[in-house]
Amino acid sequence: MILPALIVLVVGVVYYLVRLKYHYWKKLGVIGPKPKFLVGNLGGCFLLKTSPGELYTNIYNEYRHTSIVGLYRAFTPILLVRDPELIKEVTIKSFSHFRDNDIDIDQKVDPMFGKNPFSLKGDEWKVVRAQLTPCFTSGKMKGLYPYLEENSAQLVRFVQSRPEATNGNGYEAKELATRFTLNNVGDCVFGIKAKCFEEENSEFRRLARDFLSPGSWPIFIFFVATILPAVTKIFPIRFVTKNIEKKITDIVTETLKYREENNIVRNDFLQILSQLKKTSKEYDFTDIDVTAHAAGFFGDGYETSSVVMSFILYQLSANPEAQSKLREEVNKVFEENGNKLPYEILQALPYLDAVVNETLRINPPAYSLQKRCTEAFTYTPSETNRSVVIEKDTPIILPLFGLQNDPEYFESPESFRPERFIGDNKEKIMKCTFLPFGEGPRACLGQRFGLLQIKVGLSYIVKNFELSVNNKTKLPLKYDPTNILITPIGGLWIDFKKIT
Repeated sequence: MILPALIVLVVGVVYYLVRLKYHYWKKLGVIGPKPKFLVGNLGGCFLLKTSPGELYTNIYNEYRHTSIVGLYRAFTPILLVRDPELIKEVTIKSFSHFRDNDIDIDQKVDPMFGKNPFSLKGDEWKVVRAQLTPCFTSGKMKGLYPYLEENSAQLVRFVQSRPEATNGNGYEAKELATRFTLNNVGDCVFGIKAKCFEEENSEFRRLARDFLSPGSWPIFIFFVATILPAVTKIFPIRFVTKNIEKKITDIVTETLKYREENNIVRNDFLQILSQLKKTSKEYDFTDIDVTAHAAGFFGDGYETSSVVMSFILYQLSANPEAQSKLREEVNKVFEENGNKLPYEILQALPYLDAVVNETLRINPPAYSLQKRCTEAFTYTPSETNRSVVIEKDTPIILPLFGLQNDPEYFESPESFRPERFIGDNKEKIMKCTFLPFGEGPRACLGQRFGLLQIKVGLSYIVKNFELSVNNKTKLPLKYDPTNILITPIGGLWIDFKKIT
């Protein structure tokens, strides 16, 4: 009789302590949906019915007159921020209070992802960020531009060579964009030919499938870490598998060895990283760092960019008027520059830039960003005038999708209107309501390269093809609940009609 009674007592105490934990936000006067036992507010995520980002978007829309919403990730209190002014504090003005991303990676277990600037924390992040920032200057981008142009021309030839793309059967936009961005990564990061247009199953294509593609191990682990970070603390897990690490290490080692033996100096990211190893004094830049950052450029350069590019192709296909307007702008540049697309002119095309930004507004690559409070911060919501102390280590959710599709900030947000991002209209957009790559010191480091390759590839496509949505695309779009990036179920299928 004693054992059953003891079990009941222990269960009762645990239940009481958990329920007490779920009163955290109520005590601070922060409203939010009622949590469920053990899973908090993320029950649908644990059941794989919805992604955390989609859930945060729904909560953002439900609590329309609230600046902050108190939630629970299992037992952990987390804070969803709706107020753009507080987002500005988190990302820019009071950055020292929120300087880390909400992710914990043990560098001893996973050195590749652990040394990525996205994962690094504190002073180590600050040093590495400063070292890598020169990789993405305008001058460096201009030096890489010929590779992007060459791959863009190859992109056109590839579409022309695929009968399914031009005969009405359609070609999947993400697959097309992935081949293109992987070729760019091969040239601009590693200085080798990825051959993703020539070969159906090239080494780079196989590596990409294992790295960050839907259904891959790193994507699954990242999903787990998003909804239950404590798991990665108790059971340290590798985001980058040993197999992927070995493949990338071999590519880096062999390439650098070949260059050194043949006195080859190339204008690419790998060359910059190898120089950092020789010149870095403030931070011990090792072979692992070179490989880890090359892997970071690999992941950032192909996956996020291919997601964005595929959505742009879809939006142009679904909005023929915008497509025609963009084609007119692009064709004029080609005609006035001997059928070339100069770097400086491409960067200054207003409608092209607006098309990209409007797609990023409607279809950001991720639903939300997760930050972490690193130093207690006091915030006073305008609707209550009651100060709330955001404690150290509190996870902070920035609901990008909700903000960027909010009619309070963007009129008729469901409509594709690139004009929002041109001239005075762009100036009127409220700060921190549009932040698809983040904002402030921890904004995406590689966004300049990502946007450049998207713009040049897109320009070549619209110059040569009329785009339309193929009926294989499942409308309305629904998204994979287990992918950290917004991934349409069934893909985005596009028809390409050659312009003669």
